[in-house]
Amino acid sequence: MAEAQPVPAEEPRILEAETPAWLSAKVIVPVILAVAAGVGLVLWQVSKAETAKNEAAQLLASDSTPETWEKLIRDYPGQPATALAILNAAEDASSKKDHRKAAGLYQKFVQEFPKHPLLSAARLGQANQLALAGDGAAAQSLYLRIVTERPPDAFQTAAAVGLARIQIQENRPEAARQVLNDVLAQNNGSAFLPEARAMLDKLPPPPSAAAP
Repeated sequence: MAEAQPVPAEEPRILEAETPAWLSAKVIVPVILAVAAGVGLVLWQVSKAETAKNEAAQLLASDSTPETWEKLIRDYPGQPATALAILNAAEDASSKKDHRKAAGLYQKFVQEFPKHPLLSAARLGQANQLALAGDGAAAQSLYLRIVTERPPDAFQTAAAVGLARIQIQENRPEAARQVLNDVLAQNNGSAFLPEARAMLDKLPPPPSAAAP
C-alpha cells in the first residue's frame, strides 16, 4: 500500500495594514487646521474681551462723568464698569427729576445684567422712578412682582411700602392695609419695617372697626 504523501501546508498570507480613510492626509490636515483655527479664535475672543473689560474699568476710574457713562453704555456693553455706569446715569437722571429716563436706565440694567448682585436694587429703583414719573400702573405691577417673588426679594418690604403708597393715593386703603399687614407679619428684619408700620398706623380704621 502506497504511503500517503503529506500535503504541504500553505504559508499564512499576511495582509498589509490599510490606513483608515479618516487618517489620510487629505482628511486629517484640514481637521487639524480647523481645530487650530478654532482654538485661535477662542483665544482671540478671550483676549479681546479682557482688553475691553480693562479699558472700561480704566475709563470709569479715570473720569466718572455723565459723558463717560454714556460712552461706556454705548461702546462697552456687558462690562462690569458699564453696569456701574448705568446705575450712576440713572441716579443722575433721578436727581435731575428726569424720572422717565432714570426708569429706562434701570430697566436697561435689569435686562443686560440679570445676575448682577445689584439686580434687586435696580428693580426697586425702576419701580420707584415709574411711580415718580406718574406711571402708577407700571409701578404697581413691578412692586407687586417684587413683593410676591419667591424666595423673597431683598427689597420686598421696600416694594410693599411703595405699592401701599400708590394704593393710598388711589384711595384704596384696604388694599394698602393688606399689603402692609402681610409684610409686617413676615418680620424679615428689613430697615423699611418702621416705615411700613408708620404707614399702617396712619390708615383710617377698617370699615368693620368704624361701624357702630
